[in-house]
Amino acid sequence: MKILPILASLSKKDWHWLQKFVNSPIYNQHAAVIRLFEFFKKKPLDSGKQYSSDFLHKKIFPEAPFDVAKTHHAANYLLRCTEDFLAWDAWWQDEPERQRYLLQACRQRGLDRHFDETFEKLERSIQQQPVRDADYYRFRYRLAFEAYQHSLQSGGRSAAAQLQPFSDWHDVSFIAEKLKNACGIYSHKRLLQTELDLGLLPAILDYVRARPALLEHTAVAVYFHGYYALSEPNEDTHFFALKNLLESAASKFTLPELRAVYLLGINFCINRINLRQENYLREIFDLYKNGLESGVFIENSHISRFTYTNIALTAFRLREFEWAHGFLLNYRDKLPEPQRQGTFAFNLARYHCERGDYVQAMPLLLEMDFDDVLHNLIAKAMLAKMYWEINELNALENLLASFSVYLRRKRQVSDQLRTGYQNFIRFMRRLQAMPPGQKASRTVLLEEIVNTALVAEKDWLLRML
Repeated sequence: MKILPILASLSKKDWHWLQKFVNSPIYNQHAAVIRLFEFFKKKPLDSGKQYSSDFLHKKIFPEAPFDVAKTHHAANYLLRCTEDFLAWDAWWQDEPERQRYLLQACRQRGLDRHFDETFEKLERSIQQQPVRDADYYRFRYRLAFEAYQHSLQSGGRSAAAQLQPFSDWHDVSFIAEKLKNACGIYSHKRLLQTELDLGLLPAILDYVRARPALLEHTAVAVYFHGYYALSEPNEDTHFFALKNLLESAASKFTLPELRAVYLLGINFCINRINLRQENYLREIFDLYKNGLESGVFIENSHISRFTYTNIALTAFRLREFEWAHGFLLNYRDKLPEPQRQGTFAFNLARYHCERGDYVQAMPLLLEMDFDDVLHNLIAKAMLAKMYWEINELNALENLLASFSVYLRRKRQVSDQLRTGYQNFIRFMRRLQAMPPGQKASRTVLLEEIVNTALVAEKDWLLRML
């Protein structure tokens, strides 16, 4: 039944308001729909569960002979009523949008005085709120549209006065939205490796370059520089322009939109780091620290384990150990509960390992069975490195043997990761078997590692040689 997944998604508060909705004669005038709603309200709902028409008919029409059409009609009316409730709930929570619809109704009914009062109230309200993201400009355009339409109805010279602001807000709205969407499209284009037609984007970019005053609008500037940072990853001018805008964007963007902008900058840095440009480690670290202060990495009161691990790893690579330890402890309780202990233990082990404190690191790795494949791979490689450095060669050989089996059997491991760690094991064994003093052999092995594209822990292997 189409209705079940929707009902299963409702919160306790939603059920309370949907009950009022279903019982309101404005939205529903069918007693059978109310009875069907009450039946579902009392049941623990599973979106995949099925109810036969005969079973539901007995619940809705207990005294009437079976009629499949009546049962289906009741279910369809409840579905329509629930969909109307979801739409109403979203509309009701957006007060500026409700006021805009009131403005439209006043205009259409010729209520000029009420239109003017509502328009002035709404204008003051949106000017006072700090958000200046792409949605803000879209709303300003729609507000300017209502003012322009009202002036046309009123006649006289007032329509001419509304033309310029109407046109200006339309331009800024379209440009901000087009650039924002271009950033999203370009990110997916790189992932999917597909060519997409970006339509008017080249003309928009030329238009903005010819009118730099448009960059005074934060949303236009952020996405203008953001797009070029994505599309020209070897040029860093736009990345630093974007980074300088983040402080301003923090007060003008909603958290979800600000999070997307931070991720745009982080992905730029990751691309540079992958090209062995290590100076971008400091840049990505700054983004992580500023993002934590702004709260952009906290979503639904949680930080993802992947973000938590990436932030910690960046700090380790920069030898920012004191900061990293504080971060691990301060954000531990913000990890999702099912993954909390494993993610914390993994990163704490890595912290001790990076500092050379193997006595503290090893027990954390040996006692934990990490539920994430990538964490398991990294943990095994960390243990191998520690065994090598403390000369526990028997333990190292046993680990490398079990590591090889793990890579063969674990289907979730991507081909790229599997190859990288298989090469790590292969080179570890050659390093282990190499007699002391074999300078020429070490040089040959070093060159082979350098020239092999996929090698996990390549930097560490080269240091050991």
